Amino acid sequence: MKMTIRFASLVAAFAFGSALAACSSNSVKLTPQPTATPQPSPTPTPAAVHYTAIGASDAVGYGASVPCANPPTVAVPTCPGGTGYVPDLAKLLTSAGSVVTLNDLGISGAVLGPDILSTVNMYGALGTPDECMPRTAGVDAYPADFITAELPHLTGTETLVTVFAGGNDTNGIANAAGCMAAANPPATTSQIDAFVATEIGAFGADLETLLGAVHAKAPNAKIYVANLPNFALIPVGQEQSVAGQQLLSAISVGIDLQVIDPIAATGTPVIDLLCNPQSYVPANFYTDGFHPNDAGYAAFAAAFYAQITATTPAAPSSTCSYIPTTNLKVRTLPSSAFPDFSRGKT
Repeated sequence: MKMTIRFASLVAAFAFGSALAACSSNSVKLTPQPTATPQPSPTPTPAAVHYTAIGASDAVGYGASVPCANPPTVAVPTCPGGTGYVPDLAKLLTSAGSVVTLNDLGISGAVLGPDILSTVNMYGALGTPDECMPRTAGVDAYPADFITAELPHLTGTETLVTVFAGGNDTNGIANAAGCMAAANPPATTSQIDAFVATEIGAFGADLETLLGAVHAKAPNAKIYVANLPNFALIPVGQEQSVAGQQLLSAISVGIDLQVIDPIAATGTPVIDLLCNPQSYVPANFYTDGFHPNDAGYAAFAAAFYAQITATTPAAPSSTCSYIPTTNLKVRTLPSSAFPDFSRGKT
């Protein structure tokens, strides 16, 4: 009886061990998973900025140490190495990580529209052979206007457009008024006031045409427009007679307050040069006292850049020490035409 039990126990033990072996030989072997290697984040694609500048000798960079080439009307669009405000602004945008394609359409001596071009070319400047007579084409005539000569060069791919208009317009209108006041018989203050008001109205209509055309041809473009300094207070303005300063102030500030500044309310940001102290610092001007130098252009570019990069662009100021507190009327008539101080050539 005892042997039977021992044999049965051995059989049971053998069966149990075989079962363990079978389970062991058929068990699933888990392969360790490799440690995941962190992948670098994709490099952000730089923002593409297609920048077109519409302007006159300022856009060309006249007075800068490296102006843009200007042969014979529209500047070389990329302005390599330029130190005017247009290439300066392109550099600021590039430094912020954008890939900038520059199309500089500046034309030295250009005015805003063909109607103003016709008016200012009727009156030669002080000290020229055709003083107060029709300007000689190709010699001292204002060469072009933005609407006719610059708008056709828009690519249609623009994402950014800057406009600075009114410098040559102001000086040409002031010169025309000076010639009218010096005529025989001379124009009256009321007639000069009416003339200035008409030209400011024409400027407003031309600016509306220009901006509408840019929107139509480049619907993805954000447009920024600079207003004018008070030309009576820049260095060359300070050299003029009291009557001349009154006239320059009435025209430039009139263009700002009546035409340019109001467009800020329609969603087009305005770069406020009128109330910017940098617009009047003598050290920011070229030797002619009218065009900026490198420092002046850098300040101008910085003002544009601040508005372009602002979450909410600032509205132009309606009150500052550079805006006359008196009514913008011509109170004293100039006695002659104006010097041709605005006609930068490169």
